[in-house]
Amino acid sequence: HASLTPFAGVEQLINTSAQHLLANAQAVWQGGEPFGVIFDRRPHDALDVGLYAPNCGLPLACAPGLDQGGVLVIDGQEWTVIEPVVADSSGWATVVLREGGNG
Repeated sequence: HASLTPFAGVEQLINTSAQHLLANAQAVWQGGEPFGVIFDRRPHDALDVGLYAPNCGLPLACAPGLDQGGVLVIDGQEWTVIEPVVADSSGWATVVLREGGNG
């Protein structure tokens, strides 16, 4: 029988492809297995002051439970999530970071 959510498989395929083809860094969440992320160091316009605020795009399935205050290790360096994490309907999220961990 036909799937009631035919686009869900396509979204998953797009996320997996983006993660594998566009990843420019490797992240680890809570000591788990490394996974590819799209790491960007451009200024974050939402702050309205042009401050340096890097961000990271990732499928939240790779970092279950990640939210504001969580620490990702990206290419061996700790980065803290500084805003609430909101995923799109496919489970992909872009998180805003600050350098360093919580400790």
